[in-house]
Amino acid sequence: MKKNKKQTKMLRAFTRTIKNLCMLAAFFVILSCNNNEENEPEVVIEPEVDIELNAPIIQTPAPLIHLAYNLDEQDELGWCIDTRGNGFNEVLHTHSCKATGGDVQFYYNEETNQICSAEYVDFCIEMTGGPVEGMTLSLVDSDPSSSEQKFIYDDESGEFRPDGSNNLCLAAGATSAIAGIYMSRSLTLELVSDTDVSLKKWVVVGAESID
Repeated sequence: MKKNKKQTKMLRAFTRTIKNLCMLAAFFVILSCNNNEENEPEVVIEPEVDIELNAPIIQTPAPLIHLAYNLDEQDELGWCIDTRGNGFNEVLHTHSCKATGGDVQFYYNEETNQICSAEYVDFCIEMTGGPVEGMTLSLVDSDPSSSEQKFIYDDESGEFRPDGSNNLCLAAGATSAIAGIYMSRSLTLELVSDTDVSLKKWVVVGAESID
């Protein structure tokens, strides 16, 4: 009887020892895993950048010159160079790009460096009196020899800069207004350094010249 009790005690002690050894082994395994995780370099997932963010949905037929950004145009039509009001007008502004085209259709002639109207043949944009910060632009009879009608277009930046005045660029206004069922902004020459890219980056679509 005494022998059985002694054997039972020895068995219990052996069982506790095995259990303790198992717990100790498990502890070392967990510690090893944690060390491996700490030594592994952290993986950072960069968010994808949508380079077409805020791009307009252009419906205007070519040729046209429009801003690369839609800004706040209510129907996502984008912003085109345009003559003020209905029909011909010497004063220019930016306007919702109309699906019907017409007076919002302009083109860039790389040979003469002129920005001209496709709707009003032989009329081009002029910086009357020479380029000055804040000035508005006019639509006048084409004169390929006039320095006041020459703009240099940079394909990379999308900027139109007056020939000889590299610090200025063609820019849409910072605020918009309701224009009937459309929207409008001003169109002026502004300092390149002070103008947000969304107001000065233009996309040229279509023919370089119209016969």
